[in-house]
Amino acid sequence: MKTHTKNHRLLVGVVALGTFAIMAAAPAAADPSASAGGSAQSGYNAIPSKVSGNVPSLSFESTWPMVNEFGDEVVLSGAARTLQSMSVVLSSWGCQSGGWSTEDCMTTPGATFDVPLTFTIYADSGGTAGVRLATVTNTVKVAYRPSVDTTLCTGGRWYNSKDRSCYNGFPQIVKMDMPSGVTLPSQVIWSVAYNTTSAGPHPIGVTACNSTSGGCAYDSLNIGAFSYPKAPFSGTDVSEDHAFVNGSMEAGWTGYRPLGAIVTK
Repeated sequence: MKTHTKNHRLLVGVVALGTFAIMAAAPAAADPSASAGGSAQSGYNAIPSKVSGNVPSLSFESTWPMVNEFGDEVVLSGAARTLQSMSVVLSSWGCQSGGWSTEDCMTTPGATFDVPLTFTIYADSGGTAGVRLATVTNTVKVAYRPSVDTTLCTGGRWYNSKDRSCYNGFPQIVKMDMPSGVTLPSQVIWSVAYNTTSAGPHPIGVTACNSTSGGCAYDSLNIGAFSYPKAPFSGTDVSEDHAFVNGSMEAGWTGYRPLGAIVTK
């Protein structure tokens, strides 16, 4: 099926997955600075213990049909079932001014923007979201991607001195404490949701930031998706070829496992 794109952000490093699209890291292979494995904890974990370059990622705003929720169907490890926390990997492509595609991205080191993120865990009802077992929404400070490095990089990318590579997106792991006293079944669906100009559960619509040179940073915020070697590091991904998109499991995701983790005790 043809992938429909809203804007230019999907014209670079895009991998079509059914009706959805992944913005690939550069290089598109596993992050060379990522550790060989993630932490083996109770629950589920597809996130390596170190991600310092960038990861392929799903764009909510730049995908058609619009994305309003993204996650995975998983089986928890061990006998511990009391929910503690949930984590996801973000990839921020937004700049304070300019942009990656126009190769003029400028960001003050350490600058952030606020985004309300919603983490939810559902009972698994045959591959669709069943009863909502736990949900939390927090406003998260997300870092803008670093400024373009015209000396060491091409294509408007920033330079990562840790692995000596150039990237468009900037990865960040966000962890939230989940509501206490929730006991999970062995198989669940986890998801992350946020709003952009045109996508998310409650699209924001056009605001003042749309007319600025950097645009609205939340429109350039993505969710990481990549199948790292030996992942998941705890728990089981019910199907690597499926991801949870807009309420049900979507096929065609082999190689792009949603990057999330659930901690139980």
